[in-house]
Amino acid sequence: MPHRFCAICGSELDESAPHFGMCFNCYLKENPLFELPKSYNFKLCNDCFKYSKKEEWYEPSENDTLLIIEDVLNRFLLKHYIKQGLIDFSFSFNNFMYSTRNLLNSVEVTVTGKMVKNRSFTHQETLKVTIDYELCKNCSNLRGGMHFLSILQLRVSDKNQFDVIKDALDDISLFVENLFSKDDKQYIAKVEDQNLGVDLYLSTNELLNHIISHIKSKFFFILKRTKKLVGRDIQRGRNIYRLKALMKFLPFNKNEYILINDSKYFVENLTKNKVILRDEKLTKNVKNFSYFFDEKLVIKKVTGEE
Repeated sequence: MPHRFCAICGSELDESAPHFGMCFNCYLKENPLFELPKSYNFKLCNDCFKYSKKEEWYEPSENDTLLIIEDVLNRFLLKHYIKQGLIDFSFSFNNFMYSTRNLLNSVEVTVTGKMVKNRSFTHQETLKVTIDYELCKNCSNLRGGMHFLSILQLRVSDKNQFDVIKDALDDISLFVENLFSKDDKQYIAKVEDQNLGVDLYLSTNELLNHIISHIKSKFFFILKRTKKLVGRDIQRGRNIYRLKALMKFLPFNKNEYILINDSKYFVENLTKNKVILRDEKLTKNVKNFSYFFDEKLVIKKVTGEE
């Protein structure tokens, strides 16, 4: 068999040569496994470690800056090669540059790729990665404490019933904390005291519905919903509404005695939207929740002996 030589460097070719006219080294120089730019930058949120290249923010697998850089390169630069499943990538880091606040500003990353089916086919590229620190929209809203899309108003009939407001608020706060741990877009932006209750400013309309569904099984109230047009989502082509829900708690509980315009009743039971009463003659009376919020009624809790 006649000898073959590399057309680029002149070295003798053997059977392992990947190309008829080139040796292994020259072939890789002419046909690298992958190519990367000399520099790259991305945005990193100071608070939650989400990262972004344009508008969308992505959740990192771990809150470690170097692992986040690997995520960024895999997602934005190497995605096409990874999708093909032909190359395995590894990363090494050098020349770390830090800010005066000890934040990593830039680092040189060497990316090594190896063919999955033939590990002798390798290629390396080194690029400088720069990090631009910026709060994501969600964390910016959290810091400002002013962003909200819905309002939940908790109200009682008089100030003697504030214990109901406190119990409901404690329950809602714990519920939202658990939601926030799973989805950081769900939070209470602020709480404002009002004359007969509190207003909760909520980050999403979805959260308002979650809270209402959650406390229905624990408290008895009437609910009034309204909505207000506050803008338009151009990308999705739909209107943006701010939802408001007014929640008025019943001024009594089960097994209590009450006076309604000086007539005495025993609260026998509370159902989803009705109150079952017994008057002094043990006659059964069934009333809708809305009945007890008629301004013409004077309702007062009393003891059984009164």
